[in-house]
Amino acid sequence: MLRTLRRALRPARIPGRRFAAGITELPPTAREALGTDVTAGEAIAYNRVRVATATAVALYRSGYTLPMTDGDLDDAVLALDFPYSVPSAATRASIRAALAVLDADYTVTVTR
Repeated sequence: MLRTLRRALRPARIPGRRFAAGITELPPTAREALGTDVTAGEAIAYNRVRVATATAVALYRSGYTLPMTDGDLDDAVLALDFPYSVPSAATRASIRAALAVLDADYTVTVTR
């Protein structure tokens, strides 16, 4: 499964822009976006959701939809090589939620 995801999430062509692993780049970290006075809980939640959303977008662009197993979601996070990312139950839940939103919104389309 990991090899399949790595192949599926390799750089894609989207209207003239090259995306590495299905994403442009990760949003800034919690410290960069929220400043140094952010609490540990806020930083953890922010960083978890930024990884989950980027993973969900990469999966959606690659044609993956729910349901997905925990192992598949773990493989996706690891295949995208996010620094310091360790898939957790909360991260997997966030990925599933983002995938569900992308799938439910008929205005979201994938351009290849």
